[in-house]
Amino acid sequence: MKKKKDKGEAPAGAGRFLWVFWTCLVLGGILFSVESPLSELYRAGELRLEQDLVLDDRSMPEGLFFDDPSMVFCDPEGCIYVVDSGALNIKKFDHRGEFLRIIGREGQGPGEFGGLYYATFAKDRLVAWDSGNRRLCTFSPDGEFIHSIYVPYEEGWIRKLRGLPTGEVVVEMEKSYRQQPERPQECTILLYTSGLKLIKTIYERPLWRKKYVRTKEYCVSTLYLPFSPDVRWEVTPEGRMVIGFSARYALEVFDRHGNKMAGIAHEHEPARVTDRDKKAYFDRLEFYRMGEKLKDLPDYVTKLTQFPKNKPAYKQVLVDGEGNIWVVLNKEKQDELGMVFDAFTADGEFISRVKIPEDVRFPQNRHHVILHGRSLLLLRAGEDGLYRVIRYGISS
Repeated sequence: MKKKKDKGEAPAGAGRFLWVFWTCLVLGGILFSVESPLSELYRAGELRLEQDLVLDDRSMPEGLFFDDPSMVFCDPEGCIYVVDSGALNIKKFDHRGEFLRIIGREGQGPGEFGGLYYATFAKDRLVAWDSGNRRLCTFSPDGEFIHSIYVPYEEGWIRKLRGLPTGEVVVEMEKSYRQQPERPQECTILLYTSGLKLIKTIYERPLWRKKYVRTKEYCVSTLYLPFSPDVRWEVTPEGRMVIGFSARYALEVFDRHGNKMAGIAHEHEPARVTDRDKKAYFDRLEFYRMGEKLKDLPDYVTKLTQFPKNKPAYKQVLVDGEGNIWVVLNKEKQDELGMVFDAFTADGEFISRVKIPEDVRFPQNRHHVILHGRSLLLLRAGEDGLYRVIRYGISS
């Protein structure tokens, strides 16, 4: 006997068709929602950066503001930390930009700062350089003081900190010899345990960032050297260290134990130092006497400053959330809009030369630019003199 169809039952053929159609639609949506690897975006040769967050004075409770921030960094959860040198504290925000807390304050006691420029996040704790009290300090993510060590003057001045995902801390140190003006500075990159015990020296080299000159008015004065080659480095999410000296286009990759793994070299045609570059350099300089800004630069600065023929091979090294390396290039026209970088895989394979949109201007200070995950964060001072942290999402 032939079975009667229920009125609500679709024919077998139509049912199969609908099942296949909806399955394809759902799977297609899943597939299209998966983000392409950043390396694939770089191959296109041009990025689109979409602003998705701005932090400024309005992002904090009444009475708080950015005084004179020196750097910005993130933790693995995407929380944003702004090191405020002027206020001698660290301001913490969540990944949505909600203000969370103040870490540290002015002083000499545990968890206080006498000077503050650099900090980082290492696995489960903050590490900060208290320059005024000559201490490396560690804090919990909630700002609770944990530990500090004293850094003697003879060991030098800390210029950069980075944390490894396993908790170790990488420290860039500079030694200067003010009483020996013919002697170059020494740059050393050191590896410390999470408890701030020295493990080993990873990298060291002499370099000239500045010279000490004797003048009648100022005795021994500091003369900075524009466009001088410098050490540039960054840490990958896996804990590798990418280090280079920008006198030539070359970098080295070290594992988290400080052992060299690979080298990166690339063809490069240096950008020239132009007359416009020289004028822009002097225009940015500011000198003060007794707290008042001088109208004109001291004579020794304009007379003794020397410019090289060419700019360094690159100006900055950054690493994205997938371990790809950005080598940010110097351009012949410093005021030209848009930045350019060479992208390499974590293993040092060249991907492509990539252009950044013209409306995104990189700050001069290397500590004002970071990559985190698929985002670029810039710390900038606007024409109104107010500081902002701007976050851009990276897309093709």
